[in-house]
Amino acid sequence: MKPLLQFTVLFLCICYGTQAKQPQLNLGEDKIAYDITIDSKNVRIAKVRMSFIPKDSVLYMINGASQLPKRWATFVQDIKAVDSRGKSISLTPMDDAMWRLPSSIKERITVSYKVHLDHENHEWSGGLDGVAYATEWGVFYTARALLIFHGGDWEDIRIDFSIPESWKITTPWQKLNPDKHSFKAQNHSALMQAMLFAGTHDELSFRKEGFELIFALGGEEVLTEKQTYEDMATGILDYYIDLMGGVPNPSSNNVLDKAVVIINSAGTTDGEVIGNNISILVEKGGDQMSKMISKFIFAHEFFHLWNGKSFLPEGEDTEWFKEGFTNFYTLKALRHIGFLNDDAYFQVLNNLFYQRYSQDEGVGKISMIQGEEKHAHWGLIYGGGLFVAIAQDIIIRKATANAKSLDHLMKAFFQKYGGTNERYTIEDIQHSLSELSSKDQTNFFKTHIAGTEPLPIADYLSMTGLHAKIEEGNLRIAKNESASPFEKDMVKGLLGLLE
Repeated sequence: MKPLLQFTVLFLCICYGTQAKQPQLNLGEDKIAYDITIDSKNVRIAKVRMSFIPKDSVLYMINGASQLPKRWATFVQDIKAVDSRGKSISLTPMDDAMWRLPSSIKERITVSYKVHLDHENHEWSGGLDGVAYATEWGVFYTARALLIFHGGDWEDIRIDFSIPESWKITTPWQKLNPDKHSFKAQNHSALMQAMLFAGTHDELSFRKEGFELIFALGGEEVLTEKQTYEDMATGILDYYIDLMGGVPNPSSNNVLDKAVVIINSAGTTDGEVIGNNISILVEKGGDQMSKMISKFIFAHEFFHLWNGKSFLPEGEDTEWFKEGFTNFYTLKALRHIGFLNDDAYFQVLNNLFYQRYSQDEGVGKISMIQGEEKHAHWGLIYGGGLFVAIAQDIIIRKATANAKSLDHLMKAFFQKYGGTNERYTIEDIQHSLSELSSKDQTNFFKTHIAGTEPLPIADYLSMTGLHAKIEEGNLRIAKNESASPFEKDMVKGLLGLLE
């Protein structure tokens, strides 16, 4: 399930009845389009039409809902297909949320169906934040829970919405008309990996260098934190862009110019990421820990737009780098913008990371390069990866008199791999770290990453002049006021405070 949630929890009307005319989907042969209606009389039903010329005989819903016999089709009713003259076309239901069309069809057809939003009546291992739910102020859907798909190589896919008059809709797709709820998905992947919220929520928009980050905020308690979310998003966005040297830059066939973060009040705090988009639920009446959890989820998943989207690994043997180094920069970002102070930063390293690392049954038995074990051994991969980041940052800073740091590696990877389809390997990481410190890291990798020997994190932290030791199973860290200016700068660098 979602390991980041495990990480954070421990830490702390145009209505349908107004007879509004539905748009006619007159498109070219190579286009597919969707029209989605949400009626104010019953917001828990979404009426969907899709128009296309069949490329094959299969309609399908993508992977997910595997605990249900009919998967996503559990929520689909009244599915039918007609040709351009309104004549009925037979649809044959199949297993795994698929339907078969007659293979002889060569003209444009329309498939219509209803999606019933009662997903909360079922158990979801990942939570509703990655599925669909209704609130007093609107409805949340992931595309996988809402849409039936056909083919896979469509481009410039049009999506039109008819929603209650007082509503707005937040999606990651490009808006086609500022006065209408019409959007365009760049390609099939952008369509499938989307999430959306339609309702009376508030929006915040942040633009940097052609990239737009949109927050959708719903629920009274979330809206009271609106200024906090605005400050956080602005600060973290600026920090990451300055650190990496630019806005997220995935491969040329996956252009990223917009991402959405949907945050709603709910019964519990939870978080999910799909594609480039983030969904967060914040517990109603929750304490400061619950509020902080939402910040962690956002900061961690947002950094993945660089480390995980803009530069990607060749294989699973670098999950410790993707997840652990992202944890490192999550903490640095939150400290940099003042959402953590020094003491809180050190407490997180013990209460969350060291405890999970030291108590993980895989530590001392399996190596970090077994990335396929990251969900079963969160402490080893996510926590151990964070400690590798800290240790390597200290090694580099100490060897270069603070002139270089781990930041240089992250920026270099972004510059080299961003916007390309090239992927990095574990050898690339080792070579880059060795170059930055001018010290061969072969033995470090052989011992602590490819090997199973626990990383002595207290020894590395002590190299900065901090007071650090393992005592009664805890990682005790305190600042040393008599540390040298160089050592104090090393600590500032670790905390994201060194200019």
